[in-house]
Amino acid sequence: MEAGMKPYPTQPDTSEDHIYSLAHGGGHGHSHGDGHGHSHGDGHGHSHGGGHGHSHGGVPCSGHGDQGHGKGTHSESDMMDHKLALPLPPGFEPSPRTHDIVKATQYGLIDQVKEVIEDGFDVNQPDLENVTLLHWAAINNRLDIARYFISKGAIIEKLGGDLSSTPLHWAVRQGHLPMVVLLMQYGADPSIRDGEGYSCIHIAAQFAHTAVVAYLIAKGQDPNMADANGMTPLMWAAYKTFAIDPTRLLLTLGASPNIQDSKFLNGPLHWAVVTNNTASLKCLLKAGADTYMENKLKQTPLDLASMRKNGFLIMKLKEHRGETVQQAGNSLLNRLKQNKVLRRRIASVMPFMILFFVGFIPSLDLSLMIRILLLCFTYLGLYMVGKNIMDTHAVEILPISLGLSTKLCLYSTFFYILWPHVDCIKQIVFLCSSFMMLLSFYKCWKGDPGIIKCSEDDRKRTIIELAETSTLELDRFCTTCLIRKPVRSKHCSQCDRCVAKFDHHCPWVDNCIGSGNHMWFIFYLTFLPPCLAICINGMLHYWSDVCHTTFEVDGFWIYLGQVTTCSPWTFWMFLNAIAHITWVLALLLSQLFQVLVLGVTTNERMNQTRYIKQHKDDVHQKGKTPYNRGLIKNCADFFQCGCFGLVRPLRVDWTHQFTTDLTNNGVSNFVSSSSRENYQFV
Repeated sequence: MEAGMKPYPTQPDTSEDHIYSLAHGGGHGHSHGDGHGHSHGDGHGHSHGGGHGHSHGGVPCSGHGDQGHGKGTHSESDMMDHKLALPLPPGFEPSPRTHDIVKATQYGLIDQVKEVIEDGFDVNQPDLENVTLLHWAAINNRLDIARYFISKGAIIEKLGGDLSSTPLHWAVRQGHLPMVVLLMQYGADPSIRDGEGYSCIHIAAQFAHTAVVAYLIAKGQDPNMADANGMTPLMWAAYKTFAIDPTRLLLTLGASPNIQDSKFLNGPLHWAVVTNNTASLKCLLKAGADTYMENKLKQTPLDLASMRKNGFLIMKLKEHRGETVQQAGNSLLNRLKQNKVLRRRIASVMPFMILFFVGFIPSLDLSLMIRILLLCFTYLGLYMVGKNIMDTHAVEILPISLGLSTKLCLYSTFFYILWPHVDCIKQIVFLCSSFMMLLSFYKCWKGDPGIIKCSEDDRKRTIIELAETSTLELDRFCTTCLIRKPVRSKHCSQCDRCVAKFDHHCPWVDNCIGSGNHMWFIFYLTFLPPCLAICINGMLHYWSDVCHTTFEVDGFWIYLGQVTTCSPWTFWMFLNAIAHITWVLALLLSQLFQVLVLGVTTNERMNQTRYIKQHKDDVHQKGKTPYNRGLIKNCADFFQCGCFGLVRPLRVDWTHQFTTDLTNNGVSNFVSSSSRENYQFV
């Protein structure tokens, strides 16, 4: 059976020429089967992959360009001859009942299975390919039949097939988590190697069965376990799977990104570069993978990327090193470019420098031409700094730096220039609004947005519990934080953490907005406009008192010319205040509409289609979610205000809310929808 269906890579070609050629994108895989499937035993076998033969490339050799996919080259008659040539197991006597019970097992016909077994059929008797009934039950996820076979004495760790695999290997290969759980509960050992030297965790990593990988590690499997060629599960994930998981999950569970295999001395980063696996490469770099690690041929991951002429991988690797794609040599400038702390500090002061110089230079008592030249030189200087020093990581802090710089400039202007021109009432309102605004800003910036916390033991316990209750579903389980995701939560890729009742990640406060600080965010947006409005009002009075001009008397154009020449700094601050008050009011209205009228978060509104599908049984009309209780109750729930006893707000701990029934706080009612009972491998 397994000769045609096995998905494992075969042993590698270890020649130096082969390894070197693969670094340039060469090499080839090979496939078994002629595209017509294959049969077993007496002709009543099965086909895999919709009637096409399975292909499997060689073990990854340094720089492998292809993975061996495609149609096979063997004829169907050759395959049948190969199968008929298999020696019969000792003492095996073909019987019509063998075929009957195999088919019944494959299709889940438990009554027929019991009838044959009760008539005296040996549950451990293999078929023509040395495959037992428990193997067939495992690959088809027949849980009840597997339990019955085990109760009748089936050997759980019986090796069978051409690859000498256990039933657990077969279940892992197909990603049947319920069957994996069942077999391990009855004592199956996941560390047993098959005929090619792979344990279950290697197979699960090769085929991106993330839930199975999580369960195996939670049950004690070493995430750094090496196979016969020294390949770890992380290396297989980086080489074979092009989604972010299970690479991300393995790293979170302790897999080392800097282990080298025993044959070619490649690390996981080498294998990711070999197959242009950008998703795995980003995870590995984030986890601290060594970009200077050399393999057997003295090649670093950057060398392999250069050989393959992959510009994106070259850029990411050099950026991680602190280099730029164009830079070369060891000059003072290049050494400064590699200083990540320096780049971040420069990024934090850049907004202030721009705000200051644009307003300060025009205010100097110099000729117009000199001021223009100074502005040009300032622009060129800042442009060169930004181009040569800034990178994507430094750019991430620009919004928060710009917000802080604007506040500093506006407050300095108000207290140093505008304060005498503002009446006492407005001064008091400004001070009160500023206190609440700054307090709310600090709460949003440094406060806990609702991070879902969990210890390492709790994570593994959660994985085991969910797997053994058939509720380990990846849309409700975070493979980065390794936690069960409460409703309305989301993993923030920028903060790298799960946030309860996630609204959005706000770059202006450099933090997520969630259940812990969403109310403070609304307060921040509420108290910021009064501060800006009083600043704008103070500027108008300042121009009237100092520049002796008003819009009503002089008209727009004369008024504009006089205020820009009289006080360029205050005019520049006026433009900043107008811009800020515009977008802040727009954001405030949008937030209030979502929170009070719709009862949704920004994340839920932007992903409305997905969330409606997820809670389709709870959605009664278009645009309404199970969390929308009407305007008054939404307001009471959000601000946790009972309005003097008129309304009773719901008090929900969103970090432990796993059901849309808000009256059933913290109790799960998940039902697994990933049943594989209808999959037949026959």
